[in-house]
Amino acid sequence: MIKNSNGIKVLTIGTDRSLFNPESAVSRRVIEYGQKMGELHIVVFATSHMSQVTCHKLGGNVWVYPTNSISRWMYVPDAIRLGKKIIGNWKLEIENSRNVVVSSQDPFECGFVGWRIARAYHLPLHLQVHTDFLSPYFITSTLQRIRVLLARWLLPRATGIRVVSQRIADSLRDSGIQLRARVQVLPIRVDMEALQATPVSSGLKSRLPGCTFIILMASRLSKEKRIDDALSIMSHLVADHPYVGLAIAGDGPEKLRLKHMARRLGLERHVLFLGQQKMVFGLMKSAQCFLSTSEYEGYGMSIVEAGLAHLPVVATDVGIAGEVLVNRVNAYVCPVGDTLCMVSHIRTLISHNTERMLIADRLYTDVSAHIPSYDTYVAEYVKGIEDTVKNSGIVE
Repeated sequence: MIKNSNGIKVLTIGTDRSLFNPESAVSRRVIEYGQKMGELHIVVFATSHMSQVTCHKLGGNVWVYPTNSISRWMYVPDAIRLGKKIIGNWKLEIENSRNVVVSSQDPFECGFVGWRIARAYHLPLHLQVHTDFLSPYFITSTLQRIRVLLARWLLPRATGIRVVSQRIADSLRDSGIQLRARVQVLPIRVDMEALQATPVSSGLKSRLPGCTFIILMASRLSKEKRIDDALSIMSHLVADHPYVGLAIAGDGPEKLRLKHMARRLGLERHVLFLGQQKMVFGLMKSAQCFLSTSEYEGYGMSIVEAGLAHLPVVATDVGIAGEVLVNRVNAYVCPVGDTLCMVSHIRTLISHNTERMLIADRLYTDVSAHIPSYDTYVAEYVKGIEDTVKNSGIVE
């Protein structure tokens, strides 16, 4: 274990409500972070019905505070007010800014809250980027356009930046945004040991009778995931491979539209909407192929998990494609929206069992090498915070 080498106090702004569950993987991880810091205080965007508490202690020096807002439109002002109250009431040592840092989990709303608090108390600001917001596909609404503008304005004011993939780091480098902070690339931590202990889920083939080759997707059912492309792919595949089925784990605003599309394409017997699933890795162990059709990804956690499940992957060129996924070496990678490319690669996997096993084995090896050990991950995360303090200037 890595010993606590400093008394740095961190105020984090985020949106991960699984922190309200002390037994969640995220809660366990932040407790580990806290052991390497002086104190860790986390403000979480949440409405009052999402949490029944105003503050709870996760570990010896880790506290979580829901904003308990009356609506999502109040997240930002409530988080600013709560963050300032925490610094005052919990007596964070703001008189010495080299021992205190504000960290935000995104460069959008959370980043704005972090900037307001950091500027008010002359503290260094650490911003994390989990989304490829510079992707040409990211702006799909006025809100997304505002978020991009906000990120472009906030990132030059940060004294520390962490991104989850090399793709995001490269996009920031090529964006023309004038950064004063070094960009740390630290992927999302995957608990390999816990995943490997997950039992194989049964029932996919019984719920898709007549389908012996199951394609699995694990995705939020939203427009940027392009699940309609997956349905178009299936309409091509079942024409000459009637034993192919598609199981989709996830929920979201596009669910009804996608179900109607599946019926319109005559795919009712070939497509299964599973809804939100807690044990997706168990489903991966029982499928024959993993498909991702997203327009953009910051990282691609489900793809990493599919690799660890020895599942061959067909994916669009987003997230860790090019960094971990190598086309025709350990996965099949296609341009966004190129459904015929994905159809061709899935047909290869259907027809060539040996190739399917080889490409899955290569991906397992490469993904395993990509994932840092738990201690290494925690140490690198804390180092990013420490470097933010060491390199800090007053937030403008």
